[in-house]
Amino acid sequence: MMKKIVFMAFSVFFCFQYGSAAAEEIKDAHKPHQHRHLDYAKTINPVAMTKQSISEGKKLFEKKCMACHGKAGTGGICPNLTGTTRKHGSTDGEMFHIITDGVAGTAMKGFSEELSDEMRWHLVNYIASFQKK
Repeated sequence: MMKKIVFMAFSVFFCFQYGSAAAEEIKDAHKPHQHRHLDYAKTINPVAMTKQSISEGKKLFEKKCMACHGKAGTGGICPNLTGTTRKHGSTDGEMFHIITDGVAGTAMKGFSEELSDEMRWHLVNYIASFQKK
């Protein structure tokens, strides 16, 4: 019986000690500061940035993104996307990653289930076109 009590006490201590550290790491994964997603930064956009792609991306943006990011990405209840630096990185691959997987703990949901890869790349091209204007 004493062994069970000692084991349970140790288990509770271990969970509090190391479980909270793991929770802190997860919580800190998306602090509200500018950072990069280097695993995705070198991903090459397979969809050329053409007028047609930008037009397709604009249509998708108006349906899926404008309510939060504002008309032409100038911000609203969510970040402005027209600046030269973005909170989660500015490469095409990083933008694709955020559009695909979303951002935990924020209103930014992932669109992997709703939009095809090609549609998400069109969105990337449209958002990247803000820099070209």
